[in-house]
Amino acid sequence: MVAPLQVVGFKKSGKTTTIQSFLAVLKQYDQSVIVLKHDAHNASVDQPQTDTAKFSQAGAATTILATAQGIMLHQKITEQPKAADLVAQYRQADQFCLLEGFKEANYPKLVLVRPGEKARDFTQLSHVLAFASLTQPEFSDCIDFSTTTKREAWFNHFLQGGQTWPN
Repeated sequence: MVAPLQVVGFKKSGKTTTIQSFLAVLKQYDQSVIVLKHDAHNASVDQPQTDTAKFSQAGAATTILATAQGIMLHQKITEQPKAADLVAQYRQADQFCLLEGFKEANYPKLVLVRPGEKARDFTQLSHVLAFASLTQPEFSDCIDFSTTTKREAWFNHFLQGGQTWPN
């Protein structure tokens, strides 16, 4: 089983766009995928005034909404979950795992940078495979991810075992 791949970076660096490109590649391979997203902004999946929101507000520790299209789980927690715990709990054996965020986790990381950011801005991160930018790369080791084609080419190279990107 391949280790999960993390896509990290600051807000509006292109993490979601990049993961969407990677998902398109994995879909071509007919590969099942789990995406785990870290949110530092306290987002809520419960819409106000819906039954599930009312259940949560009334004290339900776990609420599951089952529809013909999927299942949504809302579980109240007392501390931020660790990426490794979520991977262990939710990833199925045949799934490729992509993580958006979870900067502190110990998985291979692709770091997305915004204009003006440099590699030295990310020295606290471990397991960095590469730096990439959806805008013009501003340093020599930063990969150009400005198009879907370029993002998909890098990811295909990664899937074939490429740990470095040829210059």
